[in-house]
Amino acid sequence: MKNLIKFLLVLLLPLWINAKNDDYEQVARQIKISLEKVIAEYKNGNVEQAVADTQNAYFGLFEDIEAGIRINLGQKKAYAMEKQFGEIRKAIKAGNSIEDIQTRVDKINGEIAEVLPKILTGHRLVGEYSDTPVSTTKDLDTSKFPLEWKVVFENISENLNNAIENYDSDKKDEAQREIENAKFVNYRNTKLEIAVRQHIQKGKSIDADIQRKMNEAISGIGNGITKDDFKAKLNEVVSLVYDAISKLPSDTAKIAAVELSDEEAQDSATDYSPVVKNINEKTLAAIELYKSGNAQKAMGDVQDIYFDEFEASGMENKVGAIDANLKTTIEASFSSIVALMKSGTDEAKIKEAADKLASQLSAALEKTSTSSSPWTLFIWALTIILREGFEALIIVAAVVAYLVKTGNAAKMGKVVYSSVGVAVVLSFVMAWIMNVIFGQSAGQKRELMEGITMLVAVGLLFYVGFWLLSNAGAKKWNEYIKSHVSESLSNNSAAALWWTVFLAVFREGAETVLFYQALIFDAKNSAGYSMIAAGFIVGLVMLLIVYFIFKIFAIKIPIKPFFIFTSAIIFYMSIVFVGKGIMELVEGKIFIPTTIDGLKFPEWAGNWLGLHPYYESLIPQILMILALIVGIAIMKSKKEK
Repeated sequence: MKNLIKFLLVLLLPLWINAKNDDYEQVARQIKISLEKVIAEYKNGNVEQAVADTQNAYFGLFEDIEAGIRINLGQKKAYAMEKQFGEIRKAIKAGNSIEDIQTRVDKINGEIAEVLPKILTGHRLVGEYSDTPVSTTKDLDTSKFPLEWKVVFENISENLNNAIENYDSDKKDEAQREIENAKFVNYRNTKLEIAVRQHIQKGKSIDADIQRKMNEAISGIGNGITKDDFKAKLNEVVSLVYDAISKLPSDTAKIAAVELSDEEAQDSATDYSPVVKNINEKTLAAIELYKSGNAQKAMGDVQDIYFDEFEASGMENKVGAIDANLKTTIEASFSSIVALMKSGTDEAKIKEAADKLASQLSAALEKTSTSSSPWTLFIWALTIILREGFEALIIVAAVVAYLVKTGNAAKMGKVVYSSVGVAVVLSFVMAWIMNVIFGQSAGQKRELMEGITMLVAVGLLFYVGFWLLSNAGAKKWNEYIKSHVSESLSNNSAAALWWTVFLAVFREGAETVLFYQALIFDAKNSAGYSMIAAGFIVGLVMLLIVYFIFKIFAIKIPIKPFFIFTSAIIFYMSIVFVGKGIMELVEGKIFIPTTIDGLKFPEWAGNWLGLHPYYESLIPQILMILALIVGIAIMKSKKEK
């Protein structure tokens, strides 16, 4: 029975292949029916369904005939028709008239009917196609390509042009070598293959077509393929690659593994002007939505703008790598707009907050537009490790000094070194998870992770702070030190210190990895990479020097002042972490903050004290301060007794 089925499949295969043209007619009919459904849904007021049906008409149907249009009528014609589906979708979302939508639908249906006869007889156009090759980059507009992908495309195009010339000259080995270079060196090794597969609709299918066509050309060399067919096949590869890169999001350039010249690297700084423009326009649109009475949707839109534009574009990480305080103030401005909308504030105040955000974005744009020269990258890399490392260093050094002063130096590896090592490893793991597993929602997940980590750290820091403070004047510590007893830590105390160090390092670690990732994407040549590494190493050395100075200084301080000083730092950080942790949860869309009318804090208060004019963040901070005061009073009372 199986053999019979195989025999029938072999007999029917040529019929199926020849029936491909008939499929185009069926697809055209299905597109027309789908677009009629779009009109019907729109007339009935089902805007979201009409938008979804338009997308389905394109992704589910039009893409089936797009390749035929591209091959027989050119990339520009295919792109122009593809663009019309997007314009229909935008017109529906903008609330255009039924007549306008109908006109657009009629236009695309008319063009499909016009091109249908040409793609049904496409096999007759192979010669014409090869007579007008599209494999030279001068015939294709690559001006909108990110520089990295533009270079990759030009290299692939050059390889395939050289292959055509070599095959025309009967240099078959050289022709095959050029195709292999296009496939392995400039398509796979540059990670264009990964970008195509992961970041565009039906990417795996497109990637398979590109590589299959290259393999067919290589096989054709051995089988004596005609020069016209060989040329047509490679021209089609160029067309497919061009089409694929055209659809790639601009931020995918960061994964491109391509070495740029110094001049190219100088010009390759990501232009965030469109991002800032989109943020400002979408924010104003959200304000108009709020003005019309749809506050809930407006608040959701502003939060989406933060994730979909500021974070997803990579601008947040770039700004954070250059100026962490500016990044924090921009985040605070997004939260402020949402909070004002929640409180029912008048439109003028919300517009004022939006203007403030626009001003901050303008400052960020100026900073990110700065040429990423090797020395600039060095300064940024040095600043990141010093800035992010110093907060963690204070707690680590305090715990180390404490262990030494109390005769527990032998537990350094178990308590400190193991926690630091685990935190560093997990920081890289968490950064990878944010980038790969969560995809487009990575930004939101990261905010939640940071917020939860901060709030958990608050509890541990508060516990350790009181533990140190309660023993600041106790005679038993002096007795332990005098007698050199090294087992002065209980298991619970050691575990608390371990988790305190771990969270201090982990909280900074994942964000540090992401900031360095932003710098690495900016460095387009070996000089840039070297300077980032140099900045990191110099910063690490400086932190180690500060660490040893702090450790030596702390050891020489009498135990009571040392405990009081350490506790003060820990309590300060706890109060700051509460404010910042709550705001991370706000940015993670857990809840919308409630503004305290008339209360304003300067920007430095938010950066250094974690103070924000919201009930949700301020009340926990006040409660912590009260708890601190009450706790100190109770301890003092017990000592007096």
